[in-house]
Amino acid sequence: MIARALTAFVLLPGGLAWTASRQPLSETVAPSHEVSYGASQETKASQLRGFDERLNVADEESSVMPSWARAGLAALAMVAAVAFAPRAALAESNVNMYVGQGCFWHVQHELVKQETADLGRKAADITALSGYAGGTEVGSKGEVCYHNMAMAPDYGRMGHTEVVNVSVPEGKVGDFAKAYFDAASKYPFGRADPQDRGTEYRSAIGIPGGMDGPLFKEVEAANNGRLQLVRGQGNDADTVGTKKVWIYDSNQFPFHQGEIYHQFHDDMLERYSQEYHQLKKVLYSAGTLQKVACPERR
Repeated sequence: MIARALTAFVLLPGGLAWTASRQPLSETVAPSHEVSYGASQETKASQLRGFDERLNVADEESSVMPSWARAGLAALAMVAAVAFAPRAALAESNVNMYVGQGCFWHVQHELVKQETADLGRKAADITALSGYAGGTEVGSKGEVCYHNMAMAPDYGRMGHTEVVNVSVPEGKVGDFAKAYFDAASKYPFGRADPQDRGTEYRSAIGIPGGMDGPLFKEVEAANNGRLQLVRGQGNDADTVGTKKVWIYDSNQFPFHQGEIYHQFHDDMLERYSQEYHQLKKVLYSAGTLQKVACPERR
């Protein structure tokens, strides 16, 4: 019996692909016409010629298909291949979080070290920037500025504190929070730079949604009960000597980048490398660090 043209979807490593297939050879050529191993050479040759002729007829008949049908099946095969082909795992999305713990100069240096060590980031990939957050006010043009003599909107008077913003993969939020709590918990007064007093230096963490957001569990687990996590309301009190950390919803209390001269600065008691200071120029050239509408003292 001559084979009928059949269409089928077969699952291949690359996905679904359409193929035209014939019925098994046992049906396309009758078993009774198989080559007899005990026959003479002339008989075998005759049988093989007959086998080839029937197979050729089956091939020709399986290819007799309207062009529109072949085109439609080809298109369907392409769609199936795209839909079911293996896909590379989606890159984990990054999330912006900010942390504050006394003067932001020291905090920024610690975060840059962690970006380099834990995330393998090079100079141009660094994201840690100093700035302000946690206040309920901003200037008429959105300014949040350091203390100045030019009467520009002062971050302290508007209730903000010094923080450093960093962009990290969602799965690394807990690691960055743990490093923060490891440092904070060892300080006798609950945060670095206890000599800096006032609401501008309170301990703070800002994440999307704050304590009601999906990332808070990671932060809470990283803390492991060592410090008291308190919902930030804005314009909150200093935390020195209290072991408290204000947790802010970064959507409600967003980060405001600080002036360029505050970026990658030596700390009050520490001096950092020239490579670290050079990050200011590198990130400014890359557009990561931008000028703000505030006075630049240096």
